[in-house]
Amino acid sequence: MILALSVNAIAIAVASYNLIALYRYEKEQTLAKVRKCAENAIILEMIGRMQRSEEDQSFIRLNTFVETIQQKDGISADSDTLKISLASILSLGLEFKDVRAAPDTAALDSIFLSEIHRNGLNADRAYLRKTGSAFSADNDLWKTYYRISPSSRREYEAYVSPMYREVLTHLWGIVVPFVVLVLVFCFLSIYLTGIIRKLRTLEQMKDDFTHNMTHELKTPVAVAYSAADSMLRYYDQSDEARNKQFLKIIMQRLSFLSGMIENILSMSMERFKSMELELTRFELKPMMEEVTEMIKLKADKPVKIEIDSPDGLAITADPLHFGNVLTNLLDNAVKYSGDSVEITIKADSDSITVADNGIGIKKENLPFIFDKFYRISSGDRYETSGYGLGLFYVKQIIELHGWNIEVTSKPGVGTKFRIRMNNEDEER
Repeated sequence: MILALSVNAIAIAVASYNLIALYRYEKEQTLAKVRKCAENAIILEMIGRMQRSEEDQSFIRLNTFVETIQQKDGISADSDTLKISLASILSLGLEFKDVRAAPDTAALDSIFLSEIHRNGLNADRAYLRKTGSAFSADNDLWKTYYRISPSSRREYEAYVSPMYREVLTHLWGIVVPFVVLVLVFCFLSIYLTGIIRKLRTLEQMKDDFTHNMTHELKTPVAVAYSAADSMLRYYDQSDEARNKQFLKIIMQRLSFLSGMIENILSMSMERFKSMELELTRFELKPMMEEVTEMIKLKADKPVKIEIDSPDGLAITADPLHFGNVLTNLLDNAVKYSGDSVEITIKADSDSITVADNGIGIKKENLPFIFDKFYRISSGDRYETSGYGLGLFYVKQIIELHGWNIEVTSKPGVGTKFRIRMNNEDEER
């Protein structure tokens, strides 16, 4: 991706350089037209002065020449075309006194602007001054130089207002594709940058998942291994209660591992789409008691769990997955709490509520807690064991049952999860 971005950036840079070079060329072509207009304006202003002169004999000769052409070709003596065609004659006439005199700047500027418009250029200001004259031009004006002839010592400075429209008119066929190319490049850059960031986030999430999952798997394995090792080393056939306790611990750990593996396998959205629940009618309170005993056994802190559920209350659900849902909710309540925790499980025919007095969840984090791999980073709590899949799994299983789950929380007070069930799945 970085290579592709670099190649695109180089292509844009080369295209930009060529576009700037082409713009400068078109601008110079426009200025060449301006210089031609300056030449015409200087000639017309000279003719005007010569025609107004009563002393210079060159006027008589020029006027006779103009009248001859006028009578022969029917051209008006005031025709700019005729006057401009006399450029070669006027070049020789530069030695005449009237012609060498300072031009009428106001008339020269007016003629210059008229010539610019007559040649199809769109400038609203135009000035012609001899080089070295005391003339202060605006900084935004375009400037070029003109000499009547290469050997002439008279140099003029021509100033015109910028004519970007004339220049860009010839560049539209290149400018439009270039702009589209830049926009596409910017879009791709933003898009690819977003993908790279997402990939980096996924890489970090994968590392966190691997680390936390390994920790989660090691704990039950270590407990089961210790129980089995104790039975092998210190087996006492006469102490049946002790042996049953060790076997119970091993079975609980293996059951926990089985549920964890099932959770991990169920994280695939495709599997959720095709998963079929094994719905069974069972009493809710015994399952709650079984799960709470396992949570208490696992916990490394004082845990008080109160169950408020009517005897005989039954629901229709998948026992394995529903048991995992309760396990996840209780496990989170224990993990994200202080040195001790009090949990209340309340169930009726409409809903099941799991409430704790833990550290709580900030308001800005609540919308994301059911997202896959999402874990709240809050100081040392980030290191709490877990792999960011539990609540995602909980929400998916709840929705597969046709139920929904809600959460309310307040930092420092605790968190409450409420599972709302469909009426048709409950026994009244």
